[in-house]
Amino acid sequence: MVDIQNATLAGGVAVGSSADLVISPWGAVLIGMCAGCVSVLGYVYLSPFLERKFGIHDTCGVNNLHGVPGIMGGLGGTVTALLAGSSVYGDDIGK
Repeated sequence: MVDIQNATLAGGVAVGSSADLVISPWGAVLIGMCAGCVSVLGYVYLSPFLERKFGIHDTCGVNNLHGVPGIMGGLGGTVTALLAGSSVYGDDIGK
């Protein structure tokens, strides 16, 4: 159950960076689902690896809940901003 809760929060973190852009509902669902999957995979594989190799113990799961989905959301926001043109934002986008 904790994985589902964290995946839901991770989806919100990832979509938050591009929420003011025109991403449409399917884009928000796609970004959120990818971030949720990445978050769960991070808890299963990345956290044990970091603890075993580097001695880094993330007691609250901040890296998998906010760090990795935040980076993913930043990249998603960058892509949507690059794809948006004057037809979406008007003539003020390039000024």
